[in-house]
Amino acid sequence: MSTAKKTMIILGGVTFIALIGIGAVFMIFTKLATVEFEPGKEIYTRDVYVVIDQTLSMGQGERLEAREMLKTEILKGVGPGDRVSCYRIASNFKESNDRVFSSTRYLPKVFENVATTSNSSLPAGVKADLANRWQTYNREKNNWVERLDNLDQPGGNYSDYLGVLAEVGRRINNTADPNLARDKWLVMIGDLKHEPVPDDPPVAKGNEKRQYSGVSINLVYPGGLHPPLEQERIERFWKKYFTARGGKAINFISYDGFTGRFPDTTVPRPISLH
Repeated sequence: MSTAKKTMIILGGVTFIALIGIGAVFMIFTKLATVEFEPGKEIYTRDVYVVIDQTLSMGQGERLEAREMLKTEILKGVGPGDRVSCYRIASNFKESNDRVFSSTRYLPKVFENVATTSNSSLPAGVKADLANRWQTYNREKNNWVERLDNLDQPGGNYSDYLGVLAEVGRRINNTADPNLARDKWLVMIGDLKHEPVPDDPPVAKGNEKRQYSGVSINLVYPGGLHPPLEQERIERFWKKYFTARGGKAINFISYDGFTGRFPDTTVPRPISLH
């Protein structure tokens, strides 16, 4: 057999193999393109607890700014899949009196794969369902804003931060909660000063030692409210408190510094679903 003929046979074989490879790749992509979207489980992806100081230790302007910050920096950025609860600081914390609002059982969850799928890949039925969930969520969010706008001034002369945090700590990592979210946030907005002022935080006992494990802790205060040494004392106190309860990501942030810091929802908004 001539060399030219051998070369032609080899080239023909290579071409045949290449065509088979291209065809196989095409079939794989075709199959992937026709795979039905799997939404996954319905879950809550984020639990957000907000504590706001509305006591007289804060000036009127600072109290108003705390409420506005909650509305514009946190509530603006939540959506389906986010549970939100808000408590106020009072002299002697009582959950039934000092809960500003909390998520009801009607708050919609989100399918776990929606947030990680491009809008163009979402089927029309999933988009319509998601738009309905946004409507339900926004109705509840409007109720939160109304409750916040009508928040009464608490009585008493003290600020019971420790009472509020003990309640939040029992809830934020409660393994008995079947809907516990993967991502957990605590945002505390105020002068951060528990009254009467203790020398040290209470000792964490038993299950309290993991209450704030894995929680993003953000302590937000009006800038320049306390002298530097007093601010340092307050920060040492809370670092010791949260560290003893499993907290590691503890951030002290001024009002101005918190602007734009809270992550926006990753769930597609209604305007992007068309």
